[in-house]
Amino acid sequence: MTLLERSTFIHATLEAIDQVAMDCQSWPQWYPGVQEATPDDVYPEVGGKISIAYKAAGLSFTLTFTLVDYAFGETVAYDIAGMMSGNTRYILEPQGDGVQMTARFDYNVPGGGLGKIADKLVIERMNAENLEKSLANMKAILEG
Repeated sequence: MTLLERSTFIHATLEAIDQVAMDCQSWPQWYPGVQEATPDDVYPEVGGKISIAYKAAGLSFTLTFTLVDYAFGETVAYDIAGMMSGNTRYILEPQGDGVQMTARFDYNVPGGGLGKIADKLVIERMNAENLEKSLANMKAILEG
């Protein structure tokens, strides 16, 4: 598995961050590669699923995010299934007039040895850039 972690400080309330982060239909506005995010009837409850239409490196594919952990103002986590599997978690830590937001992305690329090579040469860098851009975009949306 490859583990990526990035953080940013956002001058916003926990409520404002939660409103953007939990509205999966707004994800295309702030998470690079997400073309569309469609929740099931259970989401945003734990166990709810989101079908993600994703485009990266010229490829279009579908991922399924399952909400596995949610504690308002603390954390939200999803298991990921599809072309890539893993887990993504956002951790919120109130500090002064804002929130330190940390994003962790732990994933596997299929394909055995070739998948590992592709991950090290291309995919890891792309995922790291997308994670950084997602935090920067969320910050921009929330800070206006």
